[in-house]
Amino acid sequence: MWKSEVGKLMMRLKAFRGCRPLFECDDMLIVKGVCRDQVDNIKSYLEEKLKEENFEIVEDEEEIKEFVESIHERLRGGEEYLDPFGFEKMKEAFKITGFECDYCIGKKKNLMVGVSMYYDRIRKEPKFVEVVAIYKEPR
Repeated sequence: MWKSEVGKLMMRLKAFRGCRPLFECDDMLIVKGVCRDQVDNIKSYLEEKLKEENFEIVEDEEEIKEFVESIHERLRGGEEYLDPFGFEKMKEAFKITGFECDYCIGKKKNLMVGVSMYYDRIRKEPKFVEVVAIYKEPR
């Protein structure tokens, strides 16, 4: 049921059509799509869309670090998708290569998501969106 929340978020980001899962297991889903919305400020846009879907924006560094560690725990040993540096390093790497990039972390009950968007600085298209979602069973 929690995976439908990721689908709703992709729809809100106008990135559902043509999106595809990059990785999927019982408690984690990574989805990539192309946003078809007008975006002036990536961070503001992502925060707005997360809030519209009733996600709380996460800014606590320790909570974000735990989220990134949870991602790595689930991906360790797999070659499907690896991000050994986390969201900030991803953002820096994209900027160095001529892309605008930003991300936002949100949570709703037992679901935590990291949403990133990136696009070529000059052409401004396509606007790629990636959502990494981890669900933790209630205790």
